[in-house]
Amino acid sequence: MKVLLVSASAGAGHARAASALEEAFAVAHPDWNVKHIDILDYAGKAYKKAYAGSFLQMVNHAPALWGALYESSDVVKAERKRDRFIQFFDKLQFAGFREYLRDFGPDLLVSTHFLTGQVLAPYRKKGRDTYPLAVVVTDFDVHAFWVQPLADRFFVASEEVKFILAARGIPQEKVQVSGIPISQQFLAPWDRGQIRRDLGLSEELPAILVMSGGAGVGAMREAVEAALEGPPVSVLAISGKNAALKADLETVKVPPGSRLVVFGFVTDIARLMAASDLAITKSGGLTTSECLAMGLPMLVRDPIPGQEERNADYVVEAGAGVRVNGPHSLRFKLQRLLSNPERLAAMKAAAREASHPAAANTIVAALASEKAR
Repeated sequence: MKVLLVSASAGAGHARAASALEEAFAVAHPDWNVKHIDILDYAGKAYKKAYAGSFLQMVNHAPALWGALYESSDVVKAERKRDRFIQFFDKLQFAGFREYLRDFGPDLLVSTHFLTGQVLAPYRKKGRDTYPLAVVVTDFDVHAFWVQPLADRFFVASEEVKFILAARGIPQEKVQVSGIPISQQFLAPWDRGQIRRDLGLSEELPAILVMSGGAGVGAMREAVEAALEGPPVSVLAISGKNAALKADLETVKVPPGSRLVVFGFVTDIARLMAASDLAITKSGGLTTSECLAMGLPMLVRDPIPGQEERNADYVVEAGAGVRVNGPHSLRFKLQRLLSNPERLAAMKAAAREASHPAAANTIVAALASEKAR
């Protein structure tokens, strides 16, 4: 059995979701030939740089513009001249992808980004490239771009997303509520006390996990300083691959009784989440799913208009987190939560209730079952 997983490097979440599915396939079907590719690797270099780079530039430097574009384009429309131009452009840019696809000849095509369905749609309409196509939506909402009528299956985060797809013309029998696929590490039985001892953290003090999520140096430092401002706490700060951010965070003054541990890029984020009581973070689809799976309440800081705001809505409506806007709101709501352990415990329970930690396994099992028929 040959499976092709396709993601796109427009943000990290799409690739992480595909990697989670790759893990799940390896566990359930180690003899299957499973490949994971980035569709943008098969476009021209200028196109890839513009496609991925423009997204990151907008969300980091012009989030309001990104939000306006997200909202204005979130409409399913009949094919127009503009759509035919996009299809022509895709035909030129993604000829290499289609060539790879036809050479590999997958028995199953699984995409964690809408671009795959968009590129293949004109050919599938003509009866070509009709590989079984499953689309895995990676947010707690579904933008119009994900509405690909010629896809065979959709896997989504919630009943609401399933309802929205149905309202936009996708038959409900094509859609399964699976959750968003996350790594197998979120199914492991982590020993919270042992992790804290390994990290040199107090088992009595609350531990706050602060994740950058692409935040700039100033914004991340603000969040760490806010976490350290009140009564004694342990703070775990993750700077990712941003070396300048890591160096800056290591200069933060830590008050007596508190502790700050700064990490760069980590591969065992579930371990750090297991040791924590609360996360200060952005609300990307994968990060949100990971926090929910670990029963980790979220302080969602300044969500980007568009999918992050809608993901934050899901968290707040589930009772698994609160939204904060700006540094003063962050300080106020953080101290309110830390002073109310009963509410924090209720949020932890709500997070687990809203989670789908085995989403990747659920998707793999569903696809394997269909192929076995």
